[in-house]
Amino acid sequence: MTPEIRAFEFALGLFSVLIGLAIADVAASFHRLMRVRPRVRWDPLVLLTALLAMVITVGMWFDLWGIRNATSVRHFFLYLALVGAFFVLFLIAASSLPDEATPGLDLREFYGRNHRYFWFLVTLFELIYVGFGIHFIGAVMARLPNAVLVIIIGQWLVLLVVPAVLMLVRSRAIHYVGVAIFFVTVLWHYADQVIT
Repeated sequence: MTPEIRAFEFALGLFSVLIGLAIADVAASFHRLMRVRPRVRWDPLVLLTALLAMVITVGMWFDLWGIRNATSVRHFFLYLALVGAFFVLFLIAASSLPDEATPGLDLREFYGRNHRYFWFLVTLFELIYVGFGIHFIGAVMARLPNAVLVIIIGQWLVLLVVPAVLMLVRSRAIHYVGVAIFFVTVLWHYADQVIT
């Protein structure tokens, strides 16, 4: 077993806890909503953003596997940055659904009050994510075919621009389109990834 893999296994424990907390928070919040479901005004946009939070969280679990052999995984500051990224990921998941599920709760109103905070966190996370992308593949980017480079940079731009726009605009139509674009980009990115 290489030192990188041992370091990765050691670091994985804390990442697992943070990912588990993020998923558990969405699940618990959704459970509370379901308990009072007849007295909740449901909003598909809220449910889509909660699902998006889950997909991003699971996606990061897959991304961790991709960096298991990186030498830099053993360095304290990279580890600290990864913990920070997973902390922001937890905040995204925690902010996707209301903490309290009281009868008469209006999820559309919740989204209207919460969307700036939620999409700010997603924008912050994606900035960190792109930074990690540059860190881990920056050395090989110059050797990539131009078409691949365009796809990578295009994807990064979507991941940065879409949440930033959704943070700033109130139009629900734009939010639906933005969420759809974000979903397509994220799912396309992870579609061929496999843990082996």
